[in-house]
Amino acid sequence: MAAIFDAAVIGGGVVGCATLRRLAVGGLRTVLLEKSADILSGASKGNSGILHTGFDAPAGSLELRLMQSGYREYMRIAPQLNLPMLETGAMVVAWTDAEMHRLGAVEELARANGVDDVAPLSRAQVLEREPHLSQGVRGGLLVPGEHVIDPWSAPLAYALQAVAHGAEVRRQAELLGGEHDGEAWTLQTSQGAVRARWVINCAGLFGDVVQQRLTGASAFQIKPRKGQFAVFDKAAAGLLRTIVLALPNERTKGVVLTRTAFGNVLVGPTAEEQDDRQRAAVDTATLEWLVEQAVAVLPALADVDVTATYAGLRPATQSKEYHITLDRDRTLVTAGGIRSTGLTAALGIAGYVAELVGCGEAAPVAWPRV
Repeated sequence: MAAIFDAAVIGGGVVGCATLRRLAVGGLRTVLLEKSADILSGASKGNSGILHTGFDAPAGSLELRLMQSGYREYMRIAPQLNLPMLETGAMVVAWTDAEMHRLGAVEELARANGVDDVAPLSRAQVLEREPHLSQGVRGGLLVPGEHVIDPWSAPLAYALQAVAHGAEVRRQAELLGGEHDGEAWTLQTSQGAVRARWVINCAGLFGDVVQQRLTGASAFQIKPRKGQFAVFDKAAAGLLRTIVLALPNERTKGVVLTRTAFGNVLVGPTAEEQDDRQRAAVDTATLEWLVEQAVAVLPALADVDVTATYAGLRPATQSKEYHITLDRDRTLVTAGGIRSTGLTAALGIAGYVAELVGCGEAAPVAWPRV
């Protein structure tokens, strides 16, 4: 019989790659099972690439705790892994009197969340920082700690470091089912059986499907939420220094205007509910609307070409909260419903999973540079 793994991580998105890294660095013999031909092929392949401070996360929430933990670890390891990062800061911008009134509540929440360096900005201060913004701006709130990162190289580095510490990555290994015998799991995959003492469900858009296949039921249901993006030519990068955020609401953080780690400027995402978990299509009408929104904020973009478009799916559920649970009897941890904050929170989620399975800290001996 094949050797038993200490842990099997299901899903090769950013959360799965971060979890694989943390468990491998912690000394566990770990395998990643990804159903697609490559990692990062699901929700993690389409986002805005922002490292968030958690300033507007629900106060006292697990999401806030894990975002800020992930943020701190990313800042610590990024130089060692040679990961790109733009120190842009962000502004939550108000365009009406009503929005100006709401900025006070955003500042109050940020301070309650421990983000104490936020600062209210007058109209003149906003335009001094971003002179190309529309003259209709009324004011804003500066969040200096927000950064732009590369959403591809980060999880790739996590996976590479995990492999350097003995982990395995198995692609085209879809989970078909599993049985727990009281001590360990026997997982049936499209690449054969895998034995593991712990199973970590990080399957993203298929998290509830994996849970159903493992336990016969799932406490959450994935409701895919599509976000479309338009990317402006690199000439636009000289027009913008700061991430420009809309005032968030209960459903979405709103449309963002930001530079990218690759020297472009992007606008997005939308928030569109759909049933399809695999296909994230763009459409002309929505992209035209996004460009209109961008030009309304930054009028000079009217003279810059859109050179790329893309869409991503976020694994939203019936509630806003993360669904991170421990089934100790069946040695199963589930990390589901990780939406737009997953890029930031991934390292924090990985550390939390390590706590749940009893994996101690260990100093990594290999730092593969990306």
